[in-house]
Amino acid sequence: MYNDMYNAFLFQDIPDGDVLIHAGDLTNYGSERELKKVSEELGRLPHKHKLIVAGNHDLGFDDSEDPNGRLEKYRGQGTPNGYLLLKNVTWLHDKGVEIEGVKFFGSSWHPLYGYPFYRPRPELKEKWKVLPSDLDVLITHTPALGYLDTFGDERWGCRYLLKEIEERVKPNFPGSMFLVTCTNGTELYPMELRYTFINAAQATKNNKIVNKPLVFYIPKK
Repeated sequence: MYNDMYNAFLFQDIPDGDVLIHAGDLTNYGSERELKKVSEELGRLPHKHKLIVAGNHDLGFDDSEDPNGRLEKYRGQGTPNGYLLLKNVTWLHDKGVEIEGVKFFGSSWHPLYGYPFYRPRPELKEKWKVLPSDLDVLITHTPALGYLDTFGDERWGCRYLLKEIEERVKPNFPGSMFLVTCTNGTELYPMELRYTFINAAQATKNNKIVNKPLVFYIPKK
């Protein structure tokens, strides 16, 4: 499980497992070259299931995006419908998949202006309402507020995501994993023995890879 790789060649020393999860930022700019490289390298990994959530750097993945709203340096970048170039994965955005009785759900929405999948925080309140109430593993690119969401002196998490998790989402067994990411490291945070928040980031803001992928276990039902 990992994210924020920014297309670095790190598809080596990846732990084996049943399900591989990437929580976003496969690329720097969402270029066709980057995406083909990522797809090819992911295809070499032995995991039976590979689940991907796009990040704000995966330009072209957000079909609802107005490209004129991007930060200037990202305008004209990316591959429209770039997710179609990922041949060896299951791409999740506002949808889920069930694997051997374990329910996964992925979503890329975030509050960072100027990128794909951006929504103002009040609009995110509605976006998170699509989360299933009985999921086991939630994969998002933005963290819940207050849990592994620090970036410098700021907190980048979403309070509306936290509200949905606390009040409505009911995991099927204790310790269900909620995967979240920002760019300050790789950590785990247990919450009342009911949830585990995971920051799966590998790279720093300067694209330096500083963390290894994480492994976690969920019992089959």
